Amino acid sequence: MKTNKITLLTAFFAVLLFAACTEDIVRDPSPLANPGSTNVYFSVTNKSNPVLGLEQNELYVSVIRAKATAAQEVNLIVENLYGDTISIPSKVSFAAGEDSVALKITVKDMKLMKKYKIAISIDPQQTNPYVAQPVFPRIDLTILKEDFAPFADGTYSSDFFEDSWPQLLEYSPATKIFRMKDCWMPGYNVTFKWDEAAKPGEVTIVGTTTSAADFIFIPTGYVHSTYGMVSAYYPTANTKYYDSATKTFTFPITWRVSAGSFGVYADKFVITKEY
Repeated sequence: MKTNKITLLTAFFAVLLFAACTEDIVRDPSPLANPGSTNVYFSVTNKSNPVLGLEQNELYVSVIRAKATAAQEVNLIVENLYGDTISIPSKVSFAAGEDSVALKITVKDMKLMKKYKIAISIDPQQTNPYVAQPVFPRIDLTILKEDFAPFADGTYSSDFFEDSWPQLLEYSPATKIFRMKDCWMPGYNVTFKWDEAAKPGEVTIVGTTTSAADFIFIPTGYVHSTYGMVSAYYPTANTKYYDSATKTFTFPITWRVSAGSFGVYADKFVITKEY
């Protein structure tokens, strides 16, 4: 009798499970694409992390459309938590025949060296959401305003790269950091702290400290065809890199890749003009 009851209960639950599994799932249909959409999007040339200079109060974002026959106004959806500090238009206008425009963003009273994050989206009615494409109707920006200003002109020489070039040395009063922008490669800077009055000759490179704390290293931007990214390692045992008599920085750099070291080749920066 007990076996029969168990069999009946099992059959009952099996029927319930079958009914649940075969129940139709009803969902709202996806919204139809607007047949009149001109497929508006943000250009891939836009920088996601724009950096503004001390006196710079505006930046531009490139907006493009695929169909440019008629004049058109396109609404924008803006995500901005900073009020009047960052002003972003609520729409963008195209003239007839114009397929690209520059959206002007203005800023005021930004705190130096603080990152401001905003986002802008195109009105969904003017996008093409169901077509795979390498462009997007939304852009996320992290805006930074810095106070780096010219400190000195000079000549930078690298034994490793076997080259010399004019180099500007900049200084940020807000962070008390010096910078040689785009030193070896575009986008790769050399930054350091240096207080000649307090600690003559002493230079502290801003970078990543090794686990043994014997070096501070930064990537150079130069990618070796076999070994990958080359990094510059600055020794911490003796950081008297500057000679005030000759106005020369001498950096005894060890040049390394993940597979090992190329050896020590000094870089030098000689100040030729101070601002």
